[in-house]
Parts: sequence; C-alpha cells; structure tokens
Amino acid sequence: MILRRCQSIARATLIMVALGGCASRDGTVPERVTLDSLDRNPAPSAPARITGPERVTFDSLDRDPATGAPVRITGLLFRPKGAIDARRPAVIALHGCGGMYSTLPSRRDRLSLRHQAMADLLTAEGYLVLFPDSFRSRAQEEICTIEARQRTINQGHRLRDAQGALAYLQARADVAPDRIAVLGWSHGGSAVLATQNAKSPPVARWQDRSGSPPYFRAGVAFYPGCIDYVRARTGYAAVAPLTLFVGAADDWTAPQPCIDLAQRLIAGGEPVTITVYPDTYHGFDGPVSQGRLHLDMPNGVNPGGGVTVAPNPAARDDAYAKLKRFLRAEIGGS
Repeated sequence: MILRRCQSIARATLIMVALGGCASRDGTVPERVTLDSLDRNPAPSAPARITGPERVTFDSLDRDPATGAPVRITGLLFRPKGAIDARRPAVIALHGCGGMYSTLPSRRDRLSLRHQAMADLLTAEGYLVLFPDSFRSRAQEEICTIEARQRTINQGHRLRDAQGALAYLQARADVAPDRIAVLGWSHGGSAVLATQNAKSPPVARWQDRSGSPPYFRAGVAFYPGCIDYVRARTGYAAVAPLTLFVGAADDWTAPQPCIDLAQRLIAGGEPVTITVYPDTYHGFDGPVSQGRLHLDMPNGVNPGGGVTVAPNPAARDDAYAKLKRFLRAEIGGS
C-alpha cells in the first residue's frame, strides 16, 4: 500500500527554526474578536494574481445519507498563465474550519486573503490549484464555533472530498494525473493527514484497486490537528512524502502531537519532515496587518480559554520557501 519509494527516502527530518520577528508571548492582552476579523486586512505579499478562478463542481466519494447519491462539491479552480493545452501538475488546497471564502459580505464568493495568497503563489509556480468547498456544499459556512464533538463534518468527509477532487483533476486534459499534491490548513491540514495515511481503509482501497489511477504524490499540512493520528489504533504510515509546518506556541491545534507523530514516522524511516517555529501561533501565514487576535472559540488547547491567531512574516516566508522547494521536488513545476 505504501509507495515503494517512500520506504527508501532518507531525508525525513525534524527541523526547529529560530526566526526573528516571531509573534510575541510578552503577556500583552490580545484583542478579543470574532471570526470575521480574520479577513479584514490586506493579504500577505505574494505574486500578482495571474488568472481568475473557474467555478467547478464534482462528485465527492462521500454519499448523502438521505439519498445515497454522491455529495456534489463546488470549488474554485485556478490556472497558471499559459495552462491551456499542456498537462500541468496540480495542488488541491483544503480550507480550515472557517471555510475557504471571505467573511466580508462584499467578498462573500471570493477566497479569503490567506487562501488567495496561496492560489497566487502556486499558480506563479506553474500549478493548477483546486479549492474544494466542503462546507457550503453541505449548507454550512464554518465549523470553528461548533464544539468538535457536535460537528457534522469530520475528517472522513474531508478525506472523501479530497479523493473526489483528485479523481476530478485526473479526468481533466490539462492536469498531469500522476503529479498532484494535497495541501491544507488547520482542519484542512488534518484532512491532509487523513489523505496520507496508508493504513486508513479509504486510502488502502484506492491503492489496492486494480488499475487504479495514481494517488497523491505529496502532502503539505499547515498547523494541523494531529492527536487523532497519534492515537489511531491502526497506526499511521505515510503513503507519500509529507511535510508539516507548525507553531510551537499554537494554542488552537496543539503542536506536540504533530511533533510526536513526525518523530515516530521519522524514526521508522518514513518520508516525513516537520518544521516547528518557536514563539509562533496558529495562522502564522495570515495577513501581516491583522495583528495578534484572541478568538473566543470552543475548541483548542485550553477549552473555554479562547485561542490565539497571530501572523509571523518570518515564519511564513520560510515555510513558503520550503513549500515551493518541496513541491518542485515531488511533483515538479512549470
């Protein structure tokens, strides 16, 4: 089930990066705000947008429990300049618990600033980029404000949506079907881990199917929740090269389970890397002018105590540089 080349890759490392300009933990009282404050400031610097998105729809591998029909997923597809006839590598980008769109009424059908910045960065690298919308496709805007045990959209749904997106892209004439990576943030980062677990039955079924198309070639997770994968009774094995970026001060998705998971996989020779940024919080690649925010969310390291979101430009720039090198190595570029 695990790709043969994954067994021999020796570059799995745990990286602690000390950077200037890290988010401060100086005890100042952060601003308490609501979820929509995350999208009220200019986006982080990124290459100028190359093309506008195409709105697409495709079938998830998930089924509507009421009808048994496949859940129909909407998404936004971005193409790099000149991506018309040639088959290009592609990246599927999975949004976090706040959804993929802006919270501002005037931008309701446009990507949030962080997501748009990533679309611009990846298309500039020559990749097609697909953002599947797992939430509005199921009549929900966000799940950040819902207690984890009460959520009706879980990692099983996200995994099946990502696999449906993979099948959709592989059927397109402008995508190289064996050069597709998956990337995600927070709840979407956890979904990346779900897609990359070779011991997960949905992943194993794809791998074992006779004549099945190629699976994801690589995975990238920004500040995911890792505890479920550390505790998984069936264990965890990477189906493809996987890299994680986490903040050591993250009080929304705890960094230590990700460090523990990565160290376990690294010790077993798995193709995994993790970069841990000291004094850095959740959402470190967000808009620079956003400042440090304290959100009253029901989930987090300290339930009921709120969570911190804070940009760290130095960490973001380092992570994005590593991201570009990782994708070039695993799926190539333009």
